[in-house]
Amino acid sequence: MGDLIAGIFATVFSILVIIRAPSALREAARVRLWLAHLVMAMVLWLSVTAVYLSGDALLGGRNITNLISHFGFYLMFWLGGAEVALSIGRQDLYRVVHGTIGALVLGAGAAAMTATFIAAAPAYSAMGLDPFRGDPLIILYKVLSYLYPGFVAAVLARPMLRASVESPGLLGSAKRWMAIGFVLVPLVPVAHLGELLDPGYAVVVDLVLYPAIILVATGVTLAFIARQQISRAASSEHRKQTERSD
Repeated sequence: MGDLIAGIFATVFSILVIIRAPSALREAARVRLWLAHLVMAMVLWLSVTAVYLSGDALLGGRNITNLISHFGFYLMFWLGGAEVALSIGRQDLYRVVHGTIGALVLGAGAAAMTATFIAAAPAYSAMGLDPFRGDPLIILYKVLSYLYPGFVAAVLARPMLRASVESPGLLGSAKRWMAIGFVLVPLVPVAHLGELLDPGYAVVVDLVLYPAIILVATGVTLAFIARQQISRAASSEHRKQTERSD
């Protein structure tokens, strides 16, 4: 089921990357959003077992692919968090997630995540590092993997939910889906910490993580569709006004 969900959304975001490429090349302001879609597509593809194992085999079969995917997750929230804050007109939140505080959380989290991965040294390639989840270092690595994403999501969840009420139609629905997904993201590292007490918490992680991915990815996809509709409507109105003035 995880492969199916990841594969569907990876395909969707790959298509969005291709569609958005021309506008990103024309307008520098859209490059960051395009890069966020590109990284999200990569992370989702690496969540498909066949892709993960094939890629990791090329890198020596020691789960370097897992580390790369989590770096991608950090980068995705670094880029996407900034865009979300700006999309709801919150420069203050932009400065939090993309300023000094955000940079410190991202840098410290990425460094600690890398250090624990190196210290744990998983011996062979395994999707999700599941065979190694009895190792406290692996659990700590997983906790740190969601430190910065959890921070960004916690900052944006409530303002995004408030913005969804103020936005009409499909755009409001898109923001609502993302907001609910953001609420779940900070719970992922907490659930991982529970694995130190009881390995059974691994099930709780999946129950939180997959819905969070689905909700955020769906929200982003709906937002793209809504923006396209708004853009077409604006272009149509502009043509009508031009025809009337002629």
